[in-house]
Amino acid sequence: MKIKSLTLSAVLITILACSKDQVEPAATCDEGTAYSTNVKDIIDQTCAYSGCHDGFTGGVPGDLTSYEGLERFLNDGSFVERVIDRRNNPTTGMPPNQSVYPESLQDDLSDIQLEIITCWIQNNYPE
Repeated sequence: MKIKSLTLSAVLITILACSKDQVEPAATCDEGTAYSTNVKDIIDQTCAYSGCHDGFTGGVPGDLTSYEGLERFLNDGSFVERVIDRRNNPTTGMPPNQSVYPESLQDDLSDIQLEIITCWIQNNYPE
């Protein structure tokens, strides 16, 4: 009976350990994620397009067509606030929701875009 109990305990520990491994997310953040190689295209597609943060449009603050233009918003925390913290708010989240701002090219960041941006933020915004 003692052997069966030990065997059952070993099986349960193995099952619990395996299920725990499956629940924890894998580390997918690439430390090499940088503005010039990964993020600029996302910013251009979702923020710095014609009619928005392109540096030419009146009334829309910020020229996000370059790292230098984006740097102010990174340093004051407003980029993280608008793109990450408020991303589900259709009015103040970025990119803005098309139901509120029909000129917006994209409602939300895709999962992949969000993962890249989040990784870039975690790595302190390398250029």
